[in-house]
Amino acid sequence: EGVGLAAPQVGILKRIVVIDIGDGPLVLVNPVILKTEGEQTGPEACLSVPGKQGTVTRPNYVVVRAMDEHMVEREVEAEELLARAICHECDHLEGKLYVEFVEGELEDVTDEE
Repeated sequence: EGVGLAAPQVGILKRIVVIDIGDGPLVLVNPVILKTEGEQTGPEACLSVPGKQGTVTRPNYVVVRAMDEHMVEREVEAEELLARAICHECDHLEGKLYVEFVEGELEDVTDEE
């Protein structure tokens, strides 16, 4: 049910993330966030921390430079959910989990939510 996955989450020690918010997969190899603007605060969860979620503030707009799956360099501008997902997945590449940024307490999540 997640929208993204970073290679280290599945034991692959490469700087690769795949994100799909419903528009098809976006592959980012060696991503670097160049610019952020604004804020959005909302619930966030992670496949690495099953059954939990927390409130996290992230940029509402990002520009990221990366190679795509064909090793072609590109820049991607993203807003809202895609911006959140890019930041979340890039954090994995730096060894960070969203739980480090949670405002307040982690909450239990059930399948009905």
